[in-house]
Amino acid sequence: MAENWSAEGDLFEGCNCNLLCPCHVSFRQPTNHGFCDAVWAVKFQTGRYGDVDLAGLGVAIFVHCPGQSMADGDWTPVMYLDDRANADQEEALRMIFSGEAGGPWQILSQFYRDGKYLAVTRTPLDLVIDERTKTVNAPDRLFMEFQALRGADQEGVVTLNNLRNVIHGPEHVLGRSNINVNDEGMDWDYQAKHGLYSWFKWAGS
Repeated sequence: MAENWSAEGDLFEGCNCNLLCPCHVSFRQPTNHGFCDAVWAVKFQTGRYGDVDLAGLGVAIFVHCPGQSMADGDWTPVMYLDDRANADQEEALRMIFSGEAGGPWQILSQFYRDGKYLAVTRTPLDLVIDERTKTVNAPDRLFMEFQALRGADQEGVVTLNNLRNVIHGPEHVLGRSNINVNDEGMDWDYQAKHGLYSWFKWAGS
């Protein structure tokens, strides 16, 4: 049975599309290349699932979306769980990211092939959150770097607001991503492609 939960933290992504990925305007917009390979990286700064503390934990998800648009569904998703999580924390993360505990991942999971992950793997996850650069590394499996774009004033970053987005916060920082994935039959190498970062706030029950 799902618990009441809430969480806040850092979320950054990259995919094989050029800036800006069309699905951030609408899931029904066609992708740049007739399919989408995407990575999401999450670092919980605060969070509780019932009585279970989630602060400091990380999750990474990569998905292959074969359709002309993300809305076509049939996504093949793989999830990496932070191997520092204890048994209760692991179960909480599985509930949240499967969508069984409600919240934004309940919406996204309806696009998954057969409604579930191809694989869920415990692995070391190194998540580094700096001012302009964010990275996630699951050794020998996945690496993604996000680099924020400088704004016209050459000091701040480029931001977007009021986009339709289920998992991101209200302000999106636009950037470039570099992605390497080699797992579960998927082998990707994308450089200087679409990237977004935001501070998320999620809740469910």
